[in-house]
Amino acid sequence: MNETFFITGATGFIGRRLARRLVESGKRARCLARSTSRREELAALGVEFVDGDLNDLDALRRGAEGCAGVFHAAGLTRELRKGDFMAVNCVGTRNVAQACVDAGTPRLVAVSSLAGAGIAPKASSDAPNDEATYAPYRLRREFDLPKPISPYGKSKLASERALLEFADKLEITVLRPPYVFGEGDLLSLELFKMAKQKGIMVLPGYIDCYYSFVYVDDLVEIMVAAAERGERLDQNSLTPDATGSRCSGKGVYFPAGPTNLRFSEFGLAIGRAFGRKKIATIKIPPMGVLGTGVYGEIYKAVTHKYAALDWNKAVEAVRGPWICSGEKAIRELGVSIEPGLDEKIAIAARWYESAGLL
Repeated sequence: MNETFFITGATGFIGRRLARRLVESGKRARCLARSTSRREELAALGVEFVDGDLNDLDALRRGAEGCAGVFHAAGLTRELRKGDFMAVNCVGTRNVAQACVDAGTPRLVAVSSLAGAGIAPKASSDAPNDEATYAPYRLRREFDLPKPISPYGKSKLASERALLEFADKLEITVLRPPYVFGEGDLLSLELFKMAKQKGIMVLPGYIDCYYSFVYVDDLVEIMVAAAERGERLDQNSLTPDATGSRCSGKGVYFPAGPTNLRFSEFGLAIGRAFGRKKIATIKIPPMGVLGTGVYGEIYKAVTHKYAALDWNKAVEAVRGPWICSGEKAIRELGVSIEPGLDEKIAIAARWYESAGLL
């Protein structure tokens, strides 16, 4: 009998690719979705739907019942009202874990974020030699104690801490992806539009920081491998050691590709995907970025609509670098990520064009 996996966030960017991967590999996918969500792409795959959201514990139990495991990919990346991040990312994650316990479903793979861990730490004298490129910083690793800097990041760390409460009842693995891109990614749409239509890249702040990236299908492969053979959380995975700056990081992975780029280099790669040899970089002063973030908060309060840039994203944009090491995930999960970042960016560019979004 084919294994069934329950997916939260299945109508989202990552969840849709995961559902396709499961179905194409002969597994069954059961997907949590609101009645108002667009389901056409998932329905074409023949998945089973469970009506509900992360606040509906009964729906989560029905979804998890009889499954080999649960992929929790649902989450809030933009906050309309203060407290929304915690309500969805933390409380929702706790509900998913509780539903797994109630339904007797043993395995849970939860998608957190590099934002929950924080920016790259300062390098010390014992930093690996291959990280000299990023001086005075080094790649963030799983044993680094998390230090999120944004409301979103703090809510993702809170969701990880909520999962620790269930570590003695479930087999839980946490993934903290960095910048995820690929087909279906609407958050990066404006970057691709600017590069194609105007030949420009907007750089937030004066420092051109490095970023880690992961192509969505590579992330999906790591998610599947984590469910099958990933290290599992224990209740002390995030407990500080005697130094106060490290923890075991057991059951936690950074699913990152091997190539880290400065943000301007990412823009150049997008430009190359559209046949442009040059991309002009426009630097926005940090106070301009933060000021726009404050305006975004006022806009949300008055209109009850999302802002293009709010305080959360402004804080993350002017800080950095956002780099992490995917070495542990590759070593322990046995998933090989090819280094061809340009080719994967070109695939994403072709998808935007074919979807008529540019």
